[in-house]
Amino acid sequence: MVKIYSKPFVSLFALCLLFLSTGWVSAGEQILGDTATGLLRQARLQKKGSYTVRSHHLEAGEPMYTNRLILEDSPYLLQHAHNPVNWYGWGDEAFAAAREQNKPVFLSIGYSTCHWCHVMEDESFDNEAVAAILNRYFISIKVDREQRPDLDEIYMMGVQLIIGRGGWPMSSFLTVDGKPFYGGTYYPKEQFIELLQRVHQAWVSDQSSLISSAEKVYTAIQQQLNSRGQAASIGQQHIDQALRQIISSEDRQHGGRKGAPKFPNETALQLLLGQVERSDEPLPGNRYWTSLYRALSGMLRGGIYDQVGGGFHRYSTDEKWLIPHFEKMLYNQAQLSRLYARAWKLSGEQEFRRIAEETLDYVLREMCSAQGGFYSATDADSEGEEGKYFVWQYDELKQLLSAEQLTLVEKVYGVTEQGNFEGANLLYLVRELDDAAGRLKSDRDALLQRLTAIKRILLDQRNKRLPPLRDDKVITEWNGMMITALAEAGYLLEEPRYVAAAAKAAEFIWQHNRDEQGLLYRIHLNGRSGTQATLEDYSFYLEAVLALYDASGNRKWLNQAKTLHQQMTTLFWEKNGGGFYVSQASTDGPMIIRSQGASDGATASGNSVALVALVSLNQRSKTIELQQQIDQQIVRFSSQLNLSPLALSYMLTGIAEQQHPRPHTVQYASDGHVRVAATMQQNELEGYQLSVELAIEQGWHINANKIAIENLVATELTLENGRAKAIHYPTATEKMVTFSHAPLALYQGTIEVLAELEEDADQTTGETIIASITLQACSDTLCLQPEILRMVLRY
Repeated sequence: MVKIYSKPFVSLFALCLLFLSTGWVSAGEQILGDTATGLLRQARLQKKGSYTVRSHHLEAGEPMYTNRLILEDSPYLLQHAHNPVNWYGWGDEAFAAAREQNKPVFLSIGYSTCHWCHVMEDESFDNEAVAAILNRYFISIKVDREQRPDLDEIYMMGVQLIIGRGGWPMSSFLTVDGKPFYGGTYYPKEQFIELLQRVHQAWVSDQSSLISSAEKVYTAIQQQLNSRGQAASIGQQHIDQALRQIISSEDRQHGGRKGAPKFPNETALQLLLGQVERSDEPLPGNRYWTSLYRALSGMLRGGIYDQVGGGFHRYSTDEKWLIPHFEKMLYNQAQLSRLYARAWKLSGEQEFRRIAEETLDYVLREMCSAQGGFYSATDADSEGEEGKYFVWQYDELKQLLSAEQLTLVEKVYGVTEQGNFEGANLLYLVRELDDAAGRLKSDRDALLQRLTAIKRILLDQRNKRLPPLRDDKVITEWNGMMITALAEAGYLLEEPRYVAAAAKAAEFIWQHNRDEQGLLYRIHLNGRSGTQATLEDYSFYLEAVLALYDASGNRKWLNQAKTLHQQMTTLFWEKNGGGFYVSQASTDGPMIIRSQGASDGATASGNSVALVALVSLNQRSKTIELQQQIDQQIVRFSSQLNLSPLALSYMLTGIAEQQHPRPHTVQYASDGHVRVAATMQQNELEGYQLSVELAIEQGWHINANKIAIENLVATELTLENGRAKAIHYPTATEKMVTFSHAPLALYQGTIEVLAELEEDADQTTGETIIASITLQACSDTLCLQPEILRMVLRY
């Protein structure tokens, strides 16, 4: 997320707060409102046993306090349902109370697996003295950012404008109409108490100044999230500029962006990957591949990757990818497994395939419901300690493993008696596995077998520990990401089980996360679906069903994509100026603005993904209306792309695909009427073969390799490099059509063109075969323009 610092008014407000006098109220004076009403007691009784009570204030095992959050379904909100704070959920009721009582609003936004959210909850929100101040002088609102990303975006921008940085828990102070006048992130208890006292005194003594500050922040938020600027022409130069920024900020020793904490920054890596996929340049000399390789290799070796169970933690606290922040988010697994699978397809690097498979297998094993939907996250903490579930005491390893196995984990995974994380061991790869195998006088496969046996022992033991909290929300947006990753990986790795898992999840969303009108919901939890879908839900799910169409060829996914596109346009598209709104026109609770934000954060923005999905849909089912919408979307955000292209890196990925489609192994010709899929096959007797499968839509055909009449273009496969011993075309069908007096030689249905490749003794991994197929598609009444599809495949 972009950090913006508005120094003048921040400094002025900070000085005002610094010199205001303080006040204090005791816990006995807190105002808990209706926390003792029968409605809340009934909700507590109904939900008893379905969630964990998180409070120090218990009598005979029952919570002493129950607030309005007991009425919510969100796991994060229920974590705060027994705080002594008189919490409201987001809605009109809270702001009506603020207006009636003339109190500022304290807004706290977080999520269920957030470590520092837990810390602030324990220190402050479950503290009666802090609650007394909040209850007497503020209307307090709790929001789950995963449930309401539209609100999170608005108020995160406000916090960034005020203090120059953001994060969770997010703490904002609002006027009675929802406009922020001050904000921050995590505050230690004493600092938080002092801040509350000063904000209260400022509200009492100089409310007009706070309202004036809120108007300035509100205006600045509007400018950031809805600014249009002057339209600019966007092209390869902006993509190149963003790529240069990625390279210039690279940590060339450890990979990824310089500094700490270190996040994967998947959208930037996607941009690098797309550039490499479009290039004919051999991988060893390609600087973008070198940068991507360093990042992917650095992450898979570090503690940010769960070496025992697979999957990635959210980020690394150090620059070496070694010590993670231990929560695991579904969106990281989706984005990174997709990157590793595609990087393997490019390079043949076996470590990338291993990590893609282990990550996907982790998700299917531990993050997937029986019905096929994917859970959202697991916590960093267990048994009150961050990372306890994932680290190993040396003595514990000594008991679990044989002496030979212990020696191996010391050499391969860096295990020591002293440990590397608070006296315990967090496993990481000391060096690349090929290097480790060489030093151990072993081959890679034999070493992997020994390590797999060790990891099985450790995983079995770890499964006996008290696991971190898992947030079982099934979020449409994040499921869309995971479906895309599984579908792509299943196709690229030739693993049908991944495609099947993707299809099952997509069916789950389609069947369970839609309302009576067929519109998407955002959340499914405990057998119930709800919360209006956002742009992110629609755009990521649209991208997902298109990926399933590519992987399976099943046109039902293309038909779903068309339905989703129509709904997304109706609900979110700005007809007058282009671009999509993040939220629907009518939402629960007040909205100070309707954002059109497009900057990428931990995930790509809804507007960025929408463009990628629109381009993808247009390639598969071309229409004039879609092309116009794509053009309008680019123009709408051209000013921001021109100013800061890297901030919209996934949108640049879509623009690159629009202007220069990847020479991908699955492509579409003739406005989507012909699907072309190319694969490299290795036959023990005949060597390498290039297979090009063409699936031609019913009612259409393409001309055969040998045409029957002049002025039609024959189907022809050619190799731009390398040589073919032979190219085999299918037998043509003769057919009469209305525009010809003679029968045509043509291909219909699904056909295969096969090229037998000559062997090259000097051939090395990562070398390319560049194939082009020329074709012309016709129906019974018309012929489309001839096309040439170019595909780059690597040995």
